[in-house]
Amino acid sequence: MKRSLSISLIILILSSGFALNAQIKKAAQKKKTEVSLDSLIFKKLTNRLEVGYNNPSQYGSTVSTTYFNGLKVGLTTELPLKNNFSLLAGVLYNLVYSDKMQIKPGSTFTNYVTYGQFINVPVHLIYNLPASKSLNFFGFAGPTVNYGLTQVQSTVSTYNNATLGIPSAYTNLYKSNLSQLDLQIGVGGGVQWNKYQLKGGYDWGLLNVNKLTTGNLYQKGWYISLSITL
Repeated sequence: MKRSLSISLIILILSSGFALNAQIKKAAQKKKTEVSLDSLIFKKLTNRLEVGYNNPSQYGSTVSTTYFNGLKVGLTTELPLKNNFSLLAGVLYNLVYSDKMQIKPGSTFTNYVTYGQFINVPVHLIYNLPASKSLNFFGFAGPTVNYGLTQVQSTVSTYNNATLGIPSAYTNLYKSNLSQLDLQIGVGGGVQWNKYQLKGGYDWGLLNVNKLTTGNLYQKGWYISLSITL
């Protein structure tokens, strides 16, 4: 009886050991598969440094359009999908400048000098049209989150009528007139040769960024940029 009990106990211990070993192997294999999948995704990513020129503008129902000139620089990453599609995301810093003069009655004027900084976070769906192993044409569309950092405006005016006068001032517009957040939708296209990519696009702001109770203000603009694969 004791011998039979000992044999049963040994068989139970061995069975438990084999089962535990199988579970450990299964867990290790699953972890290895997950690591391999993550490595495969990161291996497919194409990272680029992007620099370019942008020409945004602000326009509204109660103000004249303000045009900016500026530069942008940042990093993007692109993930290939199926059927020649890919997905691009990035973070781009923009520095812009505007010098707008308005002529007033009686040979007077108001001059607005504005400096702005903002961050763009694009998420674009791209369709690629390869012409050869080295040459690729593409088009893209998608949203961009625009977040303003600073927009400082210096106003100098000689139009100082008591009723309609515009005094000289130095204003951070995000603290007075403008909302910092805008959601934009854009389209564009470009060409890639080996690791160099040239593209251009246009963005339309969907949100009214005017914080005042009267009128509205929207943003839009075009850009051109050069990217290099890292």
